[in-house]
Amino acid sequence: MTDRDHFFIGELAERTGMSRDAIRYYETMGVLPEAARSESGYRVYGVSDVERLGFIAQAQTLGLTLEEIAEVLGMVDEGRQPCVHVKERLALRLEETRERIRSMRALERRLERALARAGEAAWLERGCRCRIIEVSGHRPGGGPGAGSRRRK
Repeated sequence: MTDRDHFFIGELAERTGMSRDAIRYYETMGVLPEAARSESGYRVYGVSDVERLGFIAQAQTLGLTLEEIAEVLGMVDEGRQPCVHVKERLALRLEETRERIRSMRALERRLERALARAGEAAWLERGCRCRIIEVSGHRPGGGPGAGSRRRK
């Protein structure tokens, strides 16, 4: 090996923008092959490791978990084409993301209503924990407003 085609962990971290701990973790998890060792025991990585870490980082930006990335890389390492599998995973991730967005929009509407009603709330009502929360209009298990207290 020449100095240009292998790297120690610090150089790999610098080239990839990943921490040394992340690189070691990826190696432990099996998404990065176990590094060769120099005569003095230092981990030695190659250009293929730089490329693999770039692939891992890109897969993470698409929302794939480390376990899913390991599965994809395992397919690649076996010489199998993972694109159909990846497409299925990304379709699932897209639906999960859309559901989280719907949930966050519902939360946004509840927060807006709670803040709008905050000006109307009787701040020092007897037996009140926090009137803003109590009149927010959403009760678990009973739908919006279920069991809400009425002002007297």
